[in-house]
Amino acid sequence: MNYNLTNITKLLEKLFKAGFNTEKSILMISLEDLAKLNDITSLEVTIILDLKKAIKTKKIIDFLCNNNEKEEIKK
Repeated sequence: MNYNLTNITKLLEKLFKAGFNTEKSILMISLEDLAKLNDITSLEVTIILDLKKAIKTKKIIDFLCNNNEKEEIKK
């Protein structure tokens, strides 16, 4: 799925309001946590998964620029 910086920003606002405001807490997001978030979409779940991969591989800027199409972020 394709997403843009606006989609990422909206999701980050939801995560921050829910208390996921550090890299460590974002990496620890579970399915149960996702179920507790209001109005989470399948696109946002995809963004969370990609964000977690970007944090693990230290490729946050590539993630924010949506450069993962050019070079897939590996686990």
